[in-house]
Amino acid sequence: MALPDWISRLRGQQSSHSEKNSDPRDQPSRPTEAPAVAVPKLSLSNTPSNELVSPTDTEGSIALEKLPQEFGCLKSWRGSLILLVTSGSQFLDNVFMTSSNMALASIQEEFKVSNTDLQWMVSAYTLSFGGLLLLAGSLSDRFGRKKILCLGLFWLSLWTLAVGLGQSFIQLTVFRGIQGIGAAMTVPSAIGIISSYFTGVDRTRGLSIYAASGTLGFCAGLILGGFLTSSLGWRYIFYLIVIITGSLGTLGMIVLPKDPGADEKKPKMDYLGAFLSTAGLILLQFVLSSGGVYGWGSPFIIVLLVLSVALLVSFTLLEKYVSDPLMPLSLWKIRNFAGLWIAGFTCYGSYQNVIYYIVLMAQKVDGLSAGDTAIRFLPMGAIGFIASMGTGKILEYTNGKYCLIAGLVLTVLAPVPSALTVTSSTNL
Repeated sequence: MALPDWISRLRGQQSSHSEKNSDPRDQPSRPTEAPAVAVPKLSLSNTPSNELVSPTDTEGSIALEKLPQEFGCLKSWRGSLILLVTSGSQFLDNVFMTSSNMALASIQEEFKVSNTDLQWMVSAYTLSFGGLLLLAGSLSDRFGRKKILCLGLFWLSLWTLAVGLGQSFIQLTVFRGIQGIGAAMTVPSAIGIISSYFTGVDRTRGLSIYAASGTLGFCAGLILGGFLTSSLGWRYIFYLIVIITGSLGTLGMIVLPKDPGADEKKPKMDYLGAFLSTAGLILLQFVLSSGGVYGWGSPFIIVLLVLSVALLVSFTLLEKYVSDPLMPLSLWKIRNFAGLWIAGFTCYGSYQNVIYYIVLMAQKVDGLSAGDTAIRFLPMGAIGFIASMGTGKILEYTNGKYCLIAGLVLTVLAPVPSALTVTSSTNL
């Protein structure tokens, strides 16, 4: 029943009650005034929406304003599947890194490449991955997180298959670089979906599971890369991953929350800022990864370093004047933002370098097979998984600053035993 009818009936009931209790011998009383009833501003459209049942009539209902976005919890089936897709993308990013590292020795032997050229198998992926993260975040805000995440997973499927079918080392390197574009699409969109779909404790736990899936992917990549390389061959690593990425992309199209509608205001795309930031970051990563190869004092490296810094400075100046900046400079005014950025840069940078060199040392210096190397890395991945899950619980009771400091200290101390290890002979 409509709300006005309900209010009218309430007035009628109160008027009738007053007439019954009045004495006819008494003087006519003043008309009874209906009590003030607070009526919220309503939308009387027929669009399906959440409804609030009237307190006096089960047939009457008040249409509430439609929520701006979807929310859910981890305990629901849909929430679990959404977390499976988003965390699965992080899982795959680590599988790509560690499984390909395990196959480096076999790839080097098959294509007869030098140690200097071999590092491009890893660097091509990380260059495009890291250089395009900022642009991928802007694209996910502009075109929708669901679209960008699913596109990234399907993109990964296509170029992972291309890597497995590559017939030369140059093809492998190029395909790995293109593959990194898809990986960059998955990270900001996946984190954005978890942060917006889940709330409160569920959001903290969801992000902890997302981080833990990275360490789980680390372990899986070692096992997958090590044993497949030793048995069927390194190409089967990529053949198998294609099935996983394609399945996650398909599931994501079904279960991920819908992107905002066409009526939602979308930020304008900062194309010039995207070009400057992407080019600057890729050149800077190239210099950092190749400076030791070409020599830090070589003109080639110096010119590229100056050019990368110039591009990034130009990008920073540009962001002050555009209406919808790719990276709002106000972020750097947020307390602890700069410190967190530096912590993430140093932790992930040292992590990737340590993995690359320890794998090559195990196989080239100590003469271990890919499978034996994978077994020796399992404790590292297992401890990382436990720490990631435990940190999410610890953050519910303590300040995250202390967890971050403890992690940074352990990151510094962890590689020390490997640096002090001495072997009696080498096979270089």
